[in-house]
Amino acid sequence: MAEVVPKFTPGQPRYSPETFGGRLRNIASQLNPFMLLKSDGDVDAAKALLRRHDAGASNASDAELWAAQELCAARVHPDTGENILLPLCFAAYAPMQPPIVLGMLWPGGGALNQAFWQCYNQSYNSAVFFANKNKSSPVSDADAALSFAGSVAASVALGVGCTKLGASMTHPVWGPRVAGWAGFAGCVGAGWASLLLMRRDELANGVNVVDGDGAVRGQSRVAAREGIGKCCAARVVWNIPATGITPVALAAWHATPLCAALPFAPKMAVDTAIITSGIIVGVYGGQALYVQRASIDAAALEPEFQGLAAKDGSPVTSFTYNKGL
Repeated sequence: MAEVVPKFTPGQPRYSPETFGGRLRNIASQLNPFMLLKSDGDVDAAKALLRRHDAGASNASDAELWAAQELCAARVHPDTGENILLPLCFAAYAPMQPPIVLGMLWPGGGALNQAFWQCYNQSYNSAVFFANKNKSSPVSDADAALSFAGSVAASVALGVGCTKLGASMTHPVWGPRVAGWAGFAGCVGAGWASLLLMRRDELANGVNVVDGDGAVRGQSRVAAREGIGKCCAARVVWNIPATGITPVALAAWHATPLCAALPFAPKMAVDTAIITSGIIVGVYGGQALYVQRASIDAAALEPEFQGLAAKDGSPVTSFTYNKGL
């Protein structure tokens, strides 16, 4: 049975953001690596189609319009409308990860290897941030540089620390396992450090909270803490399969007679497939964990947000806010 294509709405997601399944499908379309196969001409044609639709001069189908919008979401900067350099666009994020994770989990890799790949990973993440960041964002280059420095310091400290701790353990199972989790510890620690440094102004001043009428009623520090907490949780979730479970799966695979009998190339191909699966499950699932515009009860916020009335005179019992990324 053919899928029913919803009516196209510019700027809105194709699938419902209110369900995990809908959010997962939206994320999968935005991070779809097959979008990398589209030429710049294809991307420009998609942008032109959407402009014609906005001007009321297009007779394209809903399916064609959704496809054009999804291609632009994966390859085009939403503020400038310019095509993003291929390695830094959202469509490239998943394909760029396997070499990084493979380097972090390389058998016998020591502290120097872990430090190199943690630095490389944070450098790539920072490049993606700069290429895709909101051009009207208050995040300055100085704040971004501070966030980069903090994330590198956290990732190297935790990654190298786990590597050295595992190497110092005499237990035949837990020593290698702790060392294998160096990538996970480094990635999660870096994600948290970057997040807290980049959004520290929200913790101090709060984020906008909006009532049911769409009116901004002020800035709430409670909502900011909740949003940042959800983002921290998402970073844990998306790193668990890629750098937490993958080392265990790789160790189990490497212990099999089949793995021992294989030449280097096919063995690395299986390793890469295991790592890529972990990345896709983790990144897609972590990004879809929470709705982007979160709801919070008025009773959970500061006193100034309680007892407010809507336009029709009814009490405002909840607000929404942008949890961020």
